[in-house]
Amino acid sequence: MILETTRLRLLPLGPEYAQDLWTVYSDAEVARYVGGDSLTAESTREQTERCARAWAERGYGQSAVIWKETGQLVGRIGLSDWPEWREVELGYALSRSAQGRGLAREGARAWIDWATANITHDYLTAVIHPNNAPSARLAEHLGFTLGRQDTTNGTDVNVFYLHLRS
Repeated sequence: MILETTRLRLLPLGPEYAQDLWTVYSDAEVARYVGGDSLTAESTREQTERCARAWAERGYGQSAVIWKETGQLVGRIGLSDWPEWREVELGYALSRSAQGRGLAREGARAWIDWATANITHDYLTAVIHPNNAPSARLAEHLGFTLGRQDTTNGTDVNVFYLHLRS
């Protein structure tokens, strides 16, 4: 499945994008909220393999964000299951060069529209580190509201909710 917006092509994220995604993650400013020091080229490859399996099993997952203007991968965005919480998360991580241009909002909106039409969950979550104010602002701009504080992988997070159905 391919989602397309005015400026983006959102393609299923798989191992073929591991090196380009590692380039995005190797920027400490990007990595600090998506794994920090634990991220490596190998863990990024493993992540893309898990993403490919998610696509095969569920028909959705994280997407490679291709900026049409440059043809380059500038990050990832999409849906991930959180089995321990029985929730589906909208997650995103973009390179610094792509931040502040409305690209994350554009890609997120495409995924929200897709989720509303195609998944049975009543809501999406956005799991955001408490210090990641730009990500929280984006979530709020998209209509998410803070629902709870939780811990995942030993890290405190804020969990935002977006109701897809009333």
